[in-house]
Amino acid sequence: MFFIIFQKCNPVKEGMLNIHIIPHSHDDVGWLKTMDQYYSGQGQSYYHGGECVQCILNTVIPSLLKNPTRRFIYVEMSFFSKWYYAQNKQMKEDVKKLIRERRLEFIVGGWCMSDAATTYYNDIIDQHTIGFDFILKEFGKCAMPRVGWHIDQFGHSREHSSIFAQMGFDALFLGRIDDQDHEYRIKNHNMETVWRASPKNLGDVASLFTSVLYDFYFAPSGMYLEGFPPSYLQPELSCDFDFFFLHFQSQGFKTQHVLIPFGGDFAFRNAENYIGSLEKIIETVNNMQASGSKVHALFSTPTCYVNYVNQAGTKFQAKEDDFFPYSIIPASHWTGYFVSRAGLKLHVKHASSFLQVRKTIEISYTVPIRLIWFFNIWEAVAVLQHHDAITGTEKQHVTDDYNLMLSRGETACQVPYGRLMALGGSPMQLPQQQYCPGLNMSVCDFTENMDKGVITLFNPLAQQINYWVRLPIKTDSVGVTCPEGNKIQTQVVPLSSVTTTIPERGNSQAKNELVFKAIVPPVGFASYYMEASSGRCKYIRLQGSVKAALIDTFHMSFTIDKLTGKLSTVSNDEFNIHAKVDQEYLYYIGDVGQPRNPSVHTLYGNHRRASGAYTFVPKLNTPPEPVRGKSSVKYTVTKGKNVQEVHQQYNPWTSQVIRLYDDAKYLEIEWTVGPIDVDDRQGREIVSHFATDLNTKSLFYTDSNGREMLERKRNYRATWPLNVTDKVSGNYYPITNKIFIRDAEKNIQLTVINDRSQGGGSIQDGAFEIMVHRRLLHDDDLGVVEPLNEKGIDGKGLIYRGKYSVKLPSIFTLEPPVFSSGKHYLLLEKIGDVNNNYRSMGLQWSGLRESLPSNVHLLTLDQVYNGGNVKLLIRLENFYEVDENNLSNKKAEVSLQRLFVPFDIKEVHEVSLGASFRISDIKRLQWTTEDGRVTPSEIGKYETILR
Repeated sequence: MFFIIFQKCNPVKEGMLNIHIIPHSHDDVGWLKTMDQYYSGQGQSYYHGGECVQCILNTVIPSLLKNPTRRFIYVEMSFFSKWYYAQNKQMKEDVKKLIRERRLEFIVGGWCMSDAATTYYNDIIDQHTIGFDFILKEFGKCAMPRVGWHIDQFGHSREHSSIFAQMGFDALFLGRIDDQDHEYRIKNHNMETVWRASPKNLGDVASLFTSVLYDFYFAPSGMYLEGFPPSYLQPELSCDFDFFFLHFQSQGFKTQHVLIPFGGDFAFRNAENYIGSLEKIIETVNNMQASGSKVHALFSTPTCYVNYVNQAGTKFQAKEDDFFPYSIIPASHWTGYFVSRAGLKLHVKHASSFLQVRKTIEISYTVPIRLIWFFNIWEAVAVLQHHDAITGTEKQHVTDDYNLMLSRGETACQVPYGRLMALGGSPMQLPQQQYCPGLNMSVCDFTENMDKGVITLFNPLAQQINYWVRLPIKTDSVGVTCPEGNKIQTQVVPLSSVTTTIPERGNSQAKNELVFKAIVPPVGFASYYMEASSGRCKYIRLQGSVKAALIDTFHMSFTIDKLTGKLSTVSNDEFNIHAKVDQEYLYYIGDVGQPRNPSVHTLYGNHRRASGAYTFVPKLNTPPEPVRGKSSVKYTVTKGKNVQEVHQQYNPWTSQVIRLYDDAKYLEIEWTVGPIDVDDRQGREIVSHFATDLNTKSLFYTDSNGREMLERKRNYRATWPLNVTDKVSGNYYPITNKIFIRDAEKNIQLTVINDRSQGGGSIQDGAFEIMVHRRLLHDDDLGVVEPLNEKGIDGKGLIYRGKYSVKLPSIFTLEPPVFSSGKHYLLLEKIGDVNNNYRSMGLQWSGLRESLPSNVHLLTLDQVYNGGNVKLLIRLENFYEVDENNLSNKKAEVSLQRLFVPFDIKEVHEVSLGASFRISDIKRLQWTTEDGRVTPSEIGKYETILR
């Protein structure tokens, strides 16, 4: 198939420098304006001529039809699908013709151009799958993209690139890399490399040819053509073009092919003028060949360029690390967005979990997943993967629109399960139910005012889980009955005083939380009956500061220092592992930066930048301070049979609860931070800091989009000699799921698993920190033109709450994979009325005939379009990396044929990760470099036909 695509490329000339001109428009699905405003052209404009996606496409298509040599690439299928479905029959046929002839080419093909730092791998896969589904259905297999185009992300992850390779892509183009890295690559002619995105686990399967754009993704300096007719170009400019292209080629590239993008943000608003000007450039440059020029210009696409480079047979250097953190001069590291708008990041995580639960459960009931309420949430989660959405780098009104989009998707998806089960032909019934979205701040109107009720918990995983349920209540006692009809042990614990004063809680009168353990079968649900009683709370509450507090169970224990009130030790009692762990909250003062120098006309200038939505710039020569000041931390201890808790108050706006559940092999830390005090007109950035007695030798480890772990070394980059310009923000990395440090001599590892994407690093040996909240009063001059100052419902500042799971295993301890890999989805909790006949309802059900092996994750159970039929897509994932533990090197065997209760599988075909190709159809380009290997940590992708 790739050969067929290659045949439709414009020809190059041997012995010449071939300039591949790539017309493109980079269309953000929200940033300074909302997604709808960008599409329609409404709202305030930030570019000359305005931003209007439908206007761009309305002019590009007719312009392409005028000349068969013209080319244009497009990325965002959310915009393109909306435009395409609004066209008449003739226009649709014209589009199909252009795509067949590769004059219009889809690049990436996702619903958006997703971020690489703050996104979770399952969401990355999903947002591309929805785009591929549209392309496949409307234009067929030959229209599927084979090249990635990540030109505006603020750093690039290994896992995202591994995903592209597993989707069948041949190459990836990058727009932004660290300034020092960029300069070093140009000097060493290494702007193109073979990126080994999973060298230890997948080997060559995850390798990807990677090309870095020389001068960002805009038109070259001095060649801005937007809005000007072809007559604007003067003939005497031809020598300038020739010199520019020759100079360009000498800067970092090894072959006789150079790719030069023309376009930018919302470009080609008048496509005929722009493309006509490019034709004039091509004609002028090529006419110079008669005078001895060795430069040949042509309209091209990234796919054609990659094929020509591949044919050259050049050897390329391999790369095995990632492209984080990204920095620009002087000393501005784009590491703040790892944490910006932490509430939006959590909302995306919740909505994604909601979506995964719904897809899995509904397919188990054989309900058509393409019903409109499912598409609403699917599209919302896909859009939020955009690199100016989940990143928190958009204007506040756009954040509000994103949250509204997610909430509407969640609401539309809350179809009564009785209706869904009826659609699926299930005889089971459930009571009328409702969803409680405010549980993270202990708000649920139903549980606060109920006498009797049923809570139903859904588990999308392929293994049974034990889940500690916490529900807000006003009473002091509630009895709970499990699906088998037995009373189970419950505990009522008091809410912290901080929780009861959160403004967003509204009129909630809950003063306690009900705590009990639920057992939920794989790919199924379990319903628990609850009834309020007249009993009293059964727990012991102690004030701190008398003596050191010891909290322990069979598996874990921790102590609170009696003088400081802080966490002081953590022990894994099951394996006799102990560590000193001093944990507290610190704040950095955000730098206010300097004014832009008006005499410097480069894109970013050369001024010291303020800390803002994108950047984390601590105030110069100002170390972080404890939020508690010089005071000790006030704390109380609550002990009961289900959970023991320590409530700590660091200052009026920072507190946390450390929990140890009865059978848990981890500590849970629930932190509450905000409203951050900025009365002194200084922005603050809050971190949770863990200091230990471990000897870490400058090393720490963070995940890549929730999957593989990467080793990090303080003040070091693997592929170039680093000039350290900021010892704090320059050592910050994305933490999508997990961070840990380890002491090899002691065989101890301290692991923290988070509930949303954050950022952090190890600034000192034996310690690491995770940023949890930011409130800043100055813009970082990178485009948003708005400080990151979220004010909350009362205008005083936003309060954030989150959770960490803290573990202390030996380095190679075999841990339960669902927890160790952070795949414990937030479960959809549906709470409803109940009558005396509740026992006649189906209170427990599993969609699997048996659980999958403990190291196998059912990543996806979904429906896809293929050849006019709707088929099931199953993705199975080996949790472990090579040598992670003694299960990691073992192959897992799963029989799909009779795995699911509602249906049997007749045929199985292995497909690409994006479900766009069968594996047998993929023939990826081969590059001259070292070979790899394929072993664990794979995701198996199977398209199935039901019996």
